Amino acid sequence: MDQSELEEIERDYVRWYPARITAMNPETAWARPTMGLYAHIPYCAHRCHFCKYKVKVGDDLHDEMDVFLDALENEIRTVRERGQVAGRPLDVIFIGGGTPSLLATRQLDRLLTVITSSFELTDDCEFSMEWSPASLSGEKLRLFRAAGGNRLSIGVQSFNDAVLKEIGRDHTAAEAREALRLAHEAGFDNINLDLIYRLPGQNVEDVRRSVRDALACDPAHISFYPLWIREQTVLWSRLQKGELEIPGEDVEQEMFEAAREIFEENGYEHYNVFDFVRRTTPRCRYTELQWEDGEWVGVGPSAVTYLDGRHTINAYSIGDYIEQARTNGAATTAGSVLDLPARMRRTMMFGLRMNPFDTDRFRRQYGVDVDTVFGPELTALTENGLVVRDGRLLRLSAEGIRKVNNIGKLFYTAPDDRQSLGLSRRGLPIVEVDR
Repeated sequence: MDQSELEEIERDYVRWYPARITAMNPETAWARPTMGLYAHIPYCAHRCHFCKYKVKVGDDLHDEMDVFLDALENEIRTVRERGQVAGRPLDVIFIGGGTPSLLATRQLDRLLTVITSSFELTDDCEFSMEWSPASLSGEKLRLFRAAGGNRLSIGVQSFNDAVLKEIGRDHTAAEAREALRLAHEAGFDNINLDLIYRLPGQNVEDVRRSVRDALACDPAHISFYPLWIREQTVLWSRLQKGELEIPGEDVEQEMFEAAREIFEENGYEHYNVFDFVRRTTPRCRYTELQWEDGEWVGVGPSAVTYLDGRHTINAYSIGDYIEQARTNGAATTAGSVLDLPARMRRTMMFGLRMNPFDTDRFRRQYGVDVDTVFGPELTALTENGLVVRDGRLLRLSAEGIRKVNNIGKLFYTAPDDRQSLGLSRRGLPIVEVDR
């Protein structure tokens, strides 16, 4: 192919796919793209009654945590050298769990040091960590801030002590308020507060009180989730025995609408199905990274990585993870490569969680209108009152938000169009799993 033929093809590309062409300068054109990092810490002091996550609980886990951190450090040192990762700066870091704040101060210092010494961080990197009021301390907060941490996510769940006891939380409302006070005192302005509604014993007025109590603590961001009852949890078992009741779907929707009204009256924007942010504060970049086709590396047990259109998943068992990461520097046990149709479906599954989902983004990514690919699905969602259309913008209705997980499955198909990554160490095909 000679130069003139190549130039003709390039001109045709610009004419056919104008939505994909953007202005670039030499600095941006040749810079390594940024990515995110998620680190999973799988330890908790005890298990909440609604929790089914793969975590280990106990009063004194620090000796095992040291062994775990050996494995995690080895994985991080290995991951940073991989071709898809090497040289790429981080603009998002999220340390989750489990309960990362359960780490002893020296262990938290070790974790933060290995992350910040292994990767380049952008000047505006969003550096978040999850905290429990029961294990949050001023010393740990100052350590996190000194390492570059600039965003906290504190699991409060409710400001009603009776409800907190019912769901097995190990803190009181007063301790939650003190945790928020310490966070502000340590200089953190970008603070997320987790609340759960549709809890046992809750009514609409109790939700209103919890929301107002939360706002009185001046968080920048609130994640507001309905309670999901999962099998083999304490709440599931008690529900089966008739020992407790949770509010019905109509009350759940009323709770959400009551809370949303209070958030909006107080200057908070509803930008994701479960997230509200103060209008003067940037949205959570980690949330947008996940729901808007960003790329990230996941380290730790059960952590997911999404790079170059492929998902990989680490070992779920903490013991298996430690063994593999310490020995091999990697603990991947499952994964898949997504072809173009699968990537489009993934964009819809996750994108509809944003409020709103801008269909222009779909066109810019794939060079085709969303209705050309998913017209029947979107028509069905609109006709059933689950999605509201406003020009190029799509928003889930209140009913759509309640059914968001089922709506996502509308765009999910069997793995016929996915490429296996090979065989696991147990000889089983490594493909994406739907969990």
